[in-house]
Amino acid sequence: MLRTSSFAALLFMAALAPAAQAAGGTGIYTLPWNTPGEVLEYRSCGCGDSCWVAELRDARTKTLKGRLRCDCERLHATVGPKGKERAQAVICPAGEGAGKPQAVGEAMRLLLRR
Repeated sequence: MLRTSSFAALLFMAALAPAAQAAGGTGIYTLPWNTPGEVLEYRSCGCGDSCWVAELRDARTKTLKGRLRCDCERLHATVGPKGKERAQAVICPAGEGAGKPQAVGEAMRLLLRR
Protein backbone atom coordinates (compact mmCIF):
# COMPACT_ATOMS: atom_id res chain seq x y z
CA MET A 1 0.00 0.00 0.00
CA LEU A 2 1.27 3.48 -0.84
CA ARG A 3 2.14 5.83 1.94
CA THR A 4 0.62 9.31 1.87
CA SER A 5 3.91 10.99 0.82
CA SER A 6 4.44 8.45 -1.98
CA PHE A 7 0.87 8.89 -3.17
CA ALA A 8 1.24 12.70 -3.15
CA ALA A 9 4.47 12.42 -5.16
CA LEU A 10 2.76 10.13 -7.65
CA LEU A 11 -0.12 12.58 -8.09
CA PHE A 12 2.33 15.45 -8.52
CA MET A 13 4.24 13.59 -11.27
CA ALA A 14 0.99 12.64 -13.01
CA ALA A 15 -0.09 16.27 -13.02
CA LEU A 16 3.21 17.36 -14.60
CA ALA A 17 3.32 14.67 -17.30
CA PRO A 18 0.98 16.40 -19.81
CA ALA A 19 2.86 19.69 -19.49
CA ALA A 20 6.20 17.98 -20.01
CA GLN A 21 4.90 16.25 -23.13
CA ALA A 22 3.44 19.47 -24.52
CA ALA A 23 6.72 21.31 -24.02
CA GLY A 24 8.53 18.59 -25.97
CA GLY A 25 6.89 19.38 -29.31
CA THR A 26 5.11 17.19 -31.80
CA GLY A 27 5.72 14.14 -33.89
CA ILE A 28 7.14 14.22 -37.41
CA TYR A 29 4.90 15.41 -40.25
CA THR A 30 5.52 15.08 -43.97
CA LEU A 31 5.09 18.41 -45.78
CA PRO A 32 4.22 18.90 -49.45
CA TRP A 33 7.33 18.61 -51.67
CA ASN A 34 7.22 18.24 -55.45
CA THR A 35 10.56 16.55 -56.15
CA PRO A 36 10.18 12.77 -56.63
CA GLY A 37 12.54 10.74 -54.48
CA GLU A 38 12.73 13.40 -51.75
CA VAL A 39 10.70 13.88 -48.58
CA LEU A 40 10.34 17.06 -46.51
CA GLU A 41 9.67 16.36 -42.83
CA TYR A 42 8.73 18.83 -40.11
CA ARG A 43 8.56 18.65 -36.34
CA SER A 44 7.84 21.22 -33.69
CA CYS A 45 10.00 21.41 -30.57
CA GLY A 46 8.17 23.99 -28.44
CA CYS A 47 7.73 27.77 -28.05
CA GLY A 48 4.14 27.49 -29.27
CA ASP A 49 5.32 26.02 -32.61
CA SER A 50 7.93 28.76 -33.02
CA CYS A 51 10.67 26.20 -32.43
CA TRP A 52 10.78 23.72 -35.29
CA VAL A 53 13.02 21.62 -37.54
CA ALA A 54 12.41 20.83 -41.21
CA GLU A 55 14.60 18.26 -42.96
CA LEU A 56 14.75 17.35 -46.64
CA ARG A 57 15.92 13.77 -47.14
CA ASP A 58 16.36 11.26 -49.90
CA ALA A 59 13.25 9.09 -49.64
CA ARG A 60 15.13 5.82 -50.19
CA THR A 61 18.45 6.29 -48.37
CA LYS A 62 17.27 8.91 -45.82
CA THR A 63 20.40 10.95 -46.58
CA LEU A 64 20.03 14.54 -45.38
CA LYS A 65 19.96 17.12 -48.17
CA GLY A 66 19.04 20.19 -46.14
CA ARG A 67 17.87 21.23 -42.68
CA LEU A 68 16.17 24.39 -41.46
CA ARG A 69 15.91 24.96 -37.73
CA CYS A 70 14.13 27.75 -35.92
CA ASP A 71 15.13 28.16 -32.27
CA CYS A 72 12.10 30.34 -31.43
CA GLU A 73 13.90 33.43 -32.74
CA ARG A 74 16.59 32.83 -35.39
CA LEU A 75 16.65 30.60 -38.45
CA HIS A 76 19.60 28.22 -38.84
CA ALA A 77 20.40 26.14 -41.92
CA THR A 78 22.48 23.15 -42.95
CA VAL A 79 23.10 21.94 -46.50
CA GLY A 80 24.09 18.32 -47.06
CA PRO A 81 24.76 15.49 -44.64
CA LYS A 82 28.04 16.95 -43.35
CA GLY A 83 27.29 20.65 -43.74
CA LYS A 84 27.90 23.03 -40.86
CA GLU A 85 24.90 24.77 -39.37
CA ARG A 86 24.90 28.48 -40.03
CA ALA A 87 22.63 31.30 -38.90
CA GLN A 88 20.42 32.10 -41.86
CA ALA A 89 18.18 34.94 -40.69
CA VAL A 90 17.44 37.03 -37.63
CA ILE A 91 13.80 35.87 -37.70
CA CYS A 92 12.16 32.65 -38.82
CA PRO A 93 10.21 33.17 -42.06
CA ALA A 94 7.56 30.50 -41.64
CA GLY A 95 3.94 31.60 -41.61
CA GLU A 96 1.27 30.50 -39.19
CA GLY A 97 -1.50 27.92 -39.44
CA ALA A 98 -2.40 26.62 -42.88
CA GLY A 99 0.31 28.72 -44.60
CA LYS A 100 3.18 27.34 -42.55
CA PRO A 101 3.87 24.18 -44.63
CA GLN A 102 4.15 26.27 -47.80
CA ALA A 103 6.40 28.82 -46.07
CA VAL A 104 8.72 26.09 -44.79
CA GLY A 105 8.83 24.48 -48.25
CA GLU A 106 9.65 27.81 -49.89
CA ALA A 107 12.41 28.49 -47.34
CA MET A 108 13.90 25.05 -48.14
CA ARG A 109 13.76 25.78 -51.91
CA LEU A 110 15.58 29.07 -51.32
CA LEU A 111 18.20 27.36 -49.15
CA LEU A 112 18.91 24.75 -51.83
CA ARG A 113 18.56 27.31 -54.67
CA ARG A 114 15.82 25.39 -56.47
